[in-house]
Amino acid sequence: MKYLRKYYLIFFILLFIMMIWLNYQSYRRTEKIVRENFETEIELIKNNVFNSLENAFAAYSISEIVLNQEMEENSQILLAEYAENQDPISWNLTELKAQMPDYEIYIINDQLKIISTTLKADLGMDFSQYREFSKLLYSRLKSGRFAADKLDLAQNTGLINKYSYQATSDGRYLFELSIDISKRFPILGDFNIFAKAEELVHKYEQLRSINFYKFGQDSNRVGILKSSNPDELEPVSAQVKAVIKKTVLENKIQNSSFKENDYQVTDFYLPFLVKGEETDSEWWNSFVVRVRYDNQNLLNELSQERKNIIFKIIIVLISFIIFSMIMHYFIKNTETIAYHDCLTGLPNRQAFQEYFNQSNIRKAKEKTAILYLDLDGFKEINDNYGHEIGDKLLQIVAGRLKNSIRPKDKVSRIGGDEFTILLPNIKNSEDVEIIIDKIEDIISEPYQIDGHKINISCSIGYSIANNTADSLKKLLNKADKAMYEIKSEKNKME
Repeated sequence: MKYLRKYYLIFFILLFIMMIWLNYQSYRRTEKIVRENFETEIELIKNNVFNSLENAFAAYSISEIVLNQEMEENSQILLAEYAENQDPISWNLTELKAQMPDYEIYIINDQLKIISTTLKADLGMDFSQYREFSKLLYSRLKSGRFAADKLDLAQNTGLINKYSYQATSDGRYLFELSIDISKRFPILGDFNIFAKAEELVHKYEQLRSINFYKFGQDSNRVGILKSSNPDELEPVSAQVKAVIKKTVLENKIQNSSFKENDYQVTDFYLPFLVKGEETDSEWWNSFVVRVRYDNQNLLNELSQERKNIIFKIIIVLISFIIFSMIMHYFIKNTETIAYHDCLTGLPNRQAFQEYFNQSNIRKAKEKTAILYLDLDGFKEINDNYGHEIGDKLLQIVAGRLKNSIRPKDKVSRIGGDEFTILLPNIKNSEDVEIIIDKIEDIISEPYQIDGHKINISCSIGYSIANNTADSLKKLLNKADKAMYEIKSEKNKME
């Protein structure tokens, strides 16, 4: 019991630390899984974006075979009209458009300005303002040949258009045709990459936006084509231009990150570079997709996990405290039973032995006295009044003894009507005798128990420990012997 009392708190503290450690390890495993799931989902988003765009353009490319043939045939109609009337401004474009449904017609002069068109909003557009693209148009104007671009993301509208160019043999005009693919082939509307981008942004909480960028021939001039978030009007910064240029030149995915508030924002840039017959790369048909995401969702989930682990630790702590209090109560109760007399509540012989062993006054220059007290005539009281009265008398005597000694003294009942008292810091036998006289006076005062007036006295012997080699047994025997000598003298006197 002594060792249990000494080490149980250490045991429970170690148990608590172990439980905290196990919970922390569980949190670390969960954190790792959350981060891995986040990275996996980001890779899934990348693949989803790339595959969606690939599938869309694969579907569009099937239509190109038909459209290239149609555009070339329609361009021959315009060349035939030019052979009859070399003033395109005077042409009735409405009648010509009737011969080629779904197509828009543009007449571009040798200054690269649209001088006539079926799409009035584009009338007067001057392509010479676009340095790289104007070079391409000049070369087509002088070639006298038919050229059809691949599918293109139309500026501002975000529609998937296809364009063709037919130069007149005299190099004065360039006939441009355009067609909205979704009108010509409605089924391709299901492959709308902008709609798909918006769908992905709404599907994944991590995604902030998907943007499409067009760039010039030298990749220096960059413009935002369309944002998947209509409310986001983001200027193209020098940093974005630099990353897009690197994406185009290296033709591989690029990444960049920055801090925004408490979140880490990451961009990855996907290159979609169209290969053509005229050049190695048809930059006017190519574009770059920027996918932007942040780790807000990840941080929120990790924050929730941290709250969970804190909650678990609090529960463990509360459980530990409650369990410790229960164990403390249990051990204290057990100690009380093991180390105390059940009748008087005083420490018993075993507890008295521990008091003696643990006393910090048992040093070379200090003395300890042991008193051995026995009640005189207690057997007659039991015989005359009964054991119940005798027990009550012992309880009152125990109370008087506790009140008559110093706070640092220890009193115990070692059996029957016998009591022992430990007196530390005793200078000499005179001090002991003064205390004995006081105790005898207090014990001799009359007792009123259940209507009975009882008088009783006591006999007290003592021994003094002069050095640490004196054992309690030796001191008790010496005090017991002294007590019996006093009791014998009282009997002789009676």
